[in-house]
Amino acid sequence: MRRHLAKFELLALASALACAACGASTQAAPPAARPAENGEATVEVVRVDEPPMAEPEPSGPPPITVIAGESSPIDGPTASLLLRSPRPDQVITRGSVMVRATLNDWPLAADPGNHVHFVVDDEPYFAVRDLSGPVDLNALVQTNLGHALSEGSHALRIFPGRPHHESVKSGAAFQAVSFAYRTATPGFSFNPSAPLLTYSRPKGCNVLGQRVLLDFFVSNAALSAEGFKVRYAIDDTASGEIARWVPHFIENLPEGEHRIRLTLIGADGQPVAGRFNDTTRSFTVAASCAPAATPGAPATTAPAAHDGH
Repeated sequence: MRRHLAKFELLALASALACAACGASTQAAPPAARPAENGEATVEVVRVDEPPMAEPEPSGPPPITVIAGESSPIDGPTASLLLRSPRPDQVITRGSVMVRATLNDWPLAADPGNHVHFVVDDEPYFAVRDLSGPVDLNALVQTNLGHALSEGSHALRIFPGRPHHESVKSGAAFQAVSFAYRTATPGFSFNPSAPLLTYSRPKGCNVLGQRVLLDFFVSNAALSAEGFKVRYAIDDTASGEIARWVPHFIENLPEGEHRIRLTLIGADGQPVAGRFNDTTRSFTVAASCAPAATPGAPATTAPAAHDGH
C-alpha cells in the first residue's frame, strides 16, 4: 500500500512540474542576448521613434490697415496763399496760362524741400518750387503730366506741401479757381466755395515695407464723427471712414499696383455732390523706386518727380 502511495505521489509531482513548464513557455521571451567582444552578454533594445509632428500651417499676409497720424508741427505762422491769376472764369485765348500766386510763411526749396502742390482738374498733383514769378501752366502740364493742356474749361487747385508730401492743413493755405483755355466748355461747373475734397497721396512709386502716406485737402467742410467724413476703399480689401483731418498711413501693402478711392460723404453717409469729391487713383509698391528722368523744363516749373513728388 505504501509502495502504491509513493508511486502516486511521484506521478503527481511529475505532472505538476510538466504543467509549470507549459505555463512558462507561454510567457514572452526575454530580449535576445548577443555575445559582446569581451565575452559578456548584452541585451539589444529595439527603440520605436514617435511619428514627427506636423508643421504648422503658414499664416497669411497681415491685413492692409489705415492708421491716423498727427499733423507735423509748424514753427511760426501758418502758411497763407493768394492766387492772383488766372482770374475766376477767365478765358485765356492767346499764349500760355500764366499762374501768379503769393505764398507767405512757407519758404520753398529744391527737392526734397517745401513745395506747392498744383492740381489740374482731377489729375495727380505736381510740385512747384518757385513762385517768385509767373508760372507757365502749359509747360508744367506738359512736363509733369506728359500731355498738353487741353482746350476748354479747367479747375486749378494749389496748396503747400511738406518735404514728405503732407499738406499744410489750413484754409488760408488753399486756393482754387476755374478758367478756360482758348474756349470755355459748355456746361462746365466748378464751385470752389462748396464742400470740396482734393486728393493728394498716395501716388507714384512707394517703397515696399514702408507705410504709405494717405493725405488730402478738405475745404469748406469740417470733418467730425457727426459731420463730414472721407470714405476710403483700397483694392476692394480695406475700407473705412476718416473723421479727423490729419495725415493717415496705409500699412502692410504688398508689392504691386494698388487702387484707392476717396469719397467725401456728409453726415447722412451719402456722397457729397461735387466734380472732384469722388476720386480713384492707382499707385505702386516696389522693392525700390528708381528716380525718373527729369526732362528739361522752364526755371519756374517743378522738376518731374521720381515718386510722384
